[in-house]
Amino acid sequence: MKGGNLMKKFIIIFSIFLFVSFSINTANAATEPKTLTQGMYNISDEKLLTGINYNVRNTSTSKSLLLVIDSSENIQQLIRLEPNSPKYTLKPLNFGDLIVIIGAATLEFY
Repeated sequence: MKGGNLMKKFIIIFSIFLFVSFSINTANAATEPKTLTQGMYNISDEKLLTGINYNVRNTSTSKSLLLVIDSSENIQQLIRLEPNSPKYTLKPLNFGDLIVIIGAATLEFY
């Protein structure tokens, strides 16, 4: 009986450790900001996560336009970002989406 109780405790502690480890890694990946400047960016190339709502803000002193275009070449979002803008929440991104940034601004995705 003692061996069975010890094994149950080990499995419970190991399960908790795994859960905490995965939670920490997921939180870090979602909170690391990604900085992009003028250009076209593929979601997968920039290693942006799909299915989550990103916040975006203009951290520079220049105006900018942000377009999110889906794989069918439809504009999903168009946002004009003023210099040093507040954060805007984007719709969840999909794997085939393309981000287009127009203007000499620096945008931070987090």
